[in-house]
Order: sequence, then C-alpha cells, then structure tokens
Amino acid sequence: MKKIFSIFIVFAVIFSTLSVVNTAQAATSYDSSKTYKLINRNSGKALEVYSWSKDDGGNLVQYDDLGGANQQWRLIDVGEGFHKIVNVNSIKAMEVNNWSTSNGANVAQWKDWNGASQQWQIVDLGNGYVKIINRHSKKVLEVYERSSSNGANVVQYDDLGGTNQQWKIVEVKPSETVTVNSTIVVPAGQTFDGKGKRYVANPVTVGDGSQAEGQKAVFQLENGATLKNVILGAPAADGVHTYGDATIENVVWEDIGEDALTIKKSGRVVLKGGSAQHGSDKMFQINAASQFEIYNFTARNAGKMIRQLGGSTFTTTVHIEGSVITDMNEAIFRTDSTTSKVTMIDSRYSNVGKKWYNVKNVTESNNYEF
Repeated sequence: MKKIFSIFIVFAVIFSTLSVVNTAQAATSYDSSKTYKLINRNSGKALEVYSWSKDDGGNLVQYDDLGGANQQWRLIDVGEGFHKIVNVNSIKAMEVNNWSTSNGANVAQWKDWNGASQQWQIVDLGNGYVKIINRHSKKVLEVYERSSSNGANVVQYDDLGGTNQQWKIVEVKPSETVTVNSTIVVPAGQTFDGKGKRYVANPVTVGDGSQAEGQKAVFQLENGATLKNVILGAPAADGVHTYGDATIENVVWEDIGEDALTIKKSGRVVLKGGSAQHGSDKMFQINAASQFEIYNFTARNAGKMIRQLGGSTFTTTVHIEGSVITDMNEAIFRTDSTTSKVTMIDSRYSNVGKKWYNVKNVTESNNYEF
C-alpha cells in the first residue's frame, strides 16, 4: 500500500510539473492594430532602436522609457505561433544579425524579408512577463550581461531564466481621440502628422462607416501629400482619399468603415507600415490608373484587400512586400482589367479566398501560406 501511494505521489508531481510548463508555453495573442512597448524586468528600461535609426542594421538597446516612436512596436502574428516585431518609427523588423545561432549575437532591425531570424515566439511566463524566443536560433532576447545602464546592448542567448531575459509588454494607447466634423484636407506637398492620435468621423456630417455610398473621407490627400502616425477609429466613414501621388505611413484603421483608402486620381500611392481590419467589403479601392505600393502592412478580415473599379479597363500596377494578409472572403486583389498586374514578395498570407481574382499578370517570390 505504501508503495502504491508513493507511486501515486510521483505521478501527481510529474503531472503538476507538466501543467506548469504547458501554462508557461501557452500561445499569447496581440492586436496588430495596437502599439506596445517592451520593458526589461531586470533594468526597468524600454527596448528601443538606438538614435532613432531608420537604417537596416540599426542597433537595438535599452533606455529609459521616454515614450518615443523608436521605443514602440507592433506585434504581428505571422502564423504557426510566431510574431514579427516591427518598430513604429522605422517600420523595420527585429532580427538576429546574419542568421546567427551564437550566444551574444547582436539583435538589430532590418527590412522585412520574411526570414525565420525575424520571427519570434512570445511565451507567457505567468508572472506578468514573457520571454521572446527567436524562431531560427531558438535563443532568447536579453539585455547583455544583466546591465541596467542606458544604451546597454540587446542580444540573444541560451534561455537561463534570468530577469534580463524577461519582458513586460505594455500597450501604448492613443493620447487623444479627435472627432472630425469635416474632411481634413492635406494640401499638395505637405505632411499631416497625427502623432499617434485617434481620429473618428462625425457620423452625421462625415459618415457612419457603413457601406452606404456617398460618405466623405476623414482625410483627403492632394498630389504629393503625406499622412502619417494616424489611427482611424470607428466610425471611419470613407477613410482616406488620394488625388495624385501620396504617401501613407504608419496609419492604422481600427475599423475600415466603407473603404479604408480610395485612389481617386492617377498617381503613385505608397503605403508603409500600419494595418487595417474589419471590413465587410473591399479594403482599398482603385478608381484611376495608378501605381499602388504596399510595404510591411497588416491586412485582416475584409471582403477583399484591393479592388479595381468594377468594369474598368485601365492599367493598375500593385506591389505588395513584407506584408501579412489574412481572412479575406474573396481575394487579395480583384480586377476586371486584362492589363493590370500585381507583384507580391516576402509576404505571408492565410485564408484569402481566390487570392488573385481575374488578375492576368502575377509575379510572386518568397511568399508563404500558413
């Protein structure tokens, strides 16, 4: 009887231990429309890109939490239990340099090229902190030599369980919500910097964000204008309209509304970083012959990502790079034109319907369906 009881205790202990391990390794989900800061447990300092660099190879260090965009990150689900971690200021992804698997290898930023060294498993430790494990090397993100100094380097190392290898992920909320009573026009050649504020349409004067036609834009970009660091909340009416060349950088649509963006007049429209989600129809509408370039964007949950004006035969050129596209009911790009074309490289996608609907000219490279 004593022996049976002892065996029972041993099994109970093993089961309890396994339960703790499984809890610690539970998948953690984050919202790609939100911004986060990563605070090291040992030092209490924030992960940042040193000296506000926007260059490939810009170094990652820790520093006092100053609230800068170089200390803010988007955590983007790339499938299979991994995330890419993208800096808000540079719109570049955190990676281990040169595919290294060595202890002490440097961690920096680089343009998103869909590599395993840029993908990270975020493991909840159950104590308010996480450990962040590189997919390629299987090593964890840490502050080197347990430093508590500003500017201390961030590297990868074997998982030793130290507090310098533990991080608190803290949401950075918009500082203000602005109600837009009439369309904000950004004049030709000028820049509107929203500084991370949320903008919502007055449902009476601008639009309620339904699929009703005739709603107004929250922002209208004239030729050569730039819109950046803006969050479009619900209702977003008819989103953003462009008239000619335009740059849209680090803009987030929390809820798409009628459309997230409409190209109204021919030009080169460049979309860098940011995300859009929750649309019952198309995300981006193209109403004029244009070059539409999308870099490091996260598109989720819509009827289709891009739609060229129905029945139109003009030529649209679409380029998608370093992006994550999920849950499109119909397609990534739909067109009725036989001359329109799309190129997609270094991107990941899942559940996107037909993918290319009537697109006759498609070029793809280094994409991955998960």
